[in-house]
Amino acid sequence: MQQILDGILEAIEDEIKAQKHYQMLSEKAEDLKVKKFFEQLKTDEENHEKALRTRYEAFEKLLNSGKKK
Repeated sequence: MQQILDGILEAIEDEIKAQKHYQMLSEKAEDLKVKKFFEQLKTDEENHEKALRTRYEAFEKLLNSGKKK
């Protein structure tokens, strides 16, 4: 189970890196359509991060409940 938690944490870190990358690309973009495209990708990555955090918390609760038995 700890392996799952570690994997999710790694995925969260990847999502945060992608958010920063898309933010940088958005800031550099001169074309409004390109800027909006990268902003949408950043938003998508933020949503992925939120979903992963929710799953992390669920697995963490499951792991902790198993330790109490």
